[in-house]
Amino acid sequence: MGQLLTGLRQHISPRLIDGRGWELLLERASETPATMAAFPFGFEIPLHDPEPRADFGVSLVGDSASAARYQEKGKEPNADASTAALARLLDETDMEDSDLRRIAGRKMLLEFDIDAARPDTRPDPGIFLYPVDDAVAGDGKRFGDLAVVYDAIVSACGWDRDAAERETLERLYRTLEPDTLVRAVGGFPGRSERGVRIAVTGFRKADDLVAFLERAGWSGQCPRIDEIVSFFDQRKAFAYLGAHFDIRSDGLGPALGLSFFAHEREWLKDIRHWTALIDGIRDQGHAVSEKLSELANWSTGSTIVFGAAGAYMLVRGIHHVKLTITGNQVDQVKGYVFFLMMAGWRKTGQPA
Repeated sequence: MGQLLTGLRQHISPRLIDGRGWELLLERASETPATMAAFPFGFEIPLHDPEPRADFGVSLVGDSASAARYQEKGKEPNADASTAALARLLDETDMEDSDLRRIAGRKMLLEFDIDAARPDTRPDPGIFLYPVDDAVAGDGKRFGDLAVVYDAIVSACGWDRDAAERETLERLYRTLEPDTLVRAVGGFPGRSERGVRIAVTGFRKADDLVAFLERAGWSGQCPRIDEIVSFFDQRKAFAYLGAHFDIRSDGLGPALGLSFFAHEREWLKDIRHWTALIDGIRDQGHAVSEKLSELANWSTGSTIVFGAAGAYMLVRGIHHVKLTITGNQVDQVKGYVFFLMMAGWRKTGQPA
């Protein structure tokens, strides 16, 4: 993937990723096979930080060339812990009668942290699983299914089971309304502090989100969350929200991630859906203005790129934008942008 990103350099703004940040990104991307470009991949761009850098994310999907490579490498005697764990996850979701496959399908996301302050470190990637459709909807009846996904993440991260942590997760799930659902469960085995990350989506208004936070016993400042979300609500800047928590043995972590989705559909390539949100973030002074402008330029629709096998349709877009609130401050703003490559025409001129 490092070589592939090098070929896509002209489509990646140096105002967003450049210099040492770009070099480190290529180094980490080179750890993953180019076949991962068969599925969406992209960057987590810190819009609050003037430094041009980003983390790297790729999809790993069962029964794909990339999955086969991870499964083969994961079974080698000298396989590292991360690759071996991913191989086990893929093996489990290969089984048609697997509960994990029924609940979370065959797709996972790998997120590679890139730290310019510690360029020699290569932490194992974060691993995220995504319950399919409404598999873990908030009807109070599906904690058993959520626990299957949670257990899979804990095992893949190499952590011991923690009964108190699991109880925190169950308390959070029991507070969900039927029109909300668990969208993702993940963990970062390479980080110093353990924390299972959960994303809950389906919130349409500030009142709905704040009521949920109060029921869940989140320790942060709910009035501040109400203020932040209401500002964007008044501007009609989002279709729905996601709330991200760290699940810990002593309760929910103090930081809250708020993801803004501009449309019911994902993988949007039209910037018009995002203008109100980007302008609102700029007006509030939460992010670097120049980076916000470059984020807007990212969603330019589709273009044709040429590779050794022929032409490809390259789609660029914004998946979501996340604000992280700690105390009463918005201390991080990140844009999650994606590439999608689709076969166009082979060199023979025939559709691929």
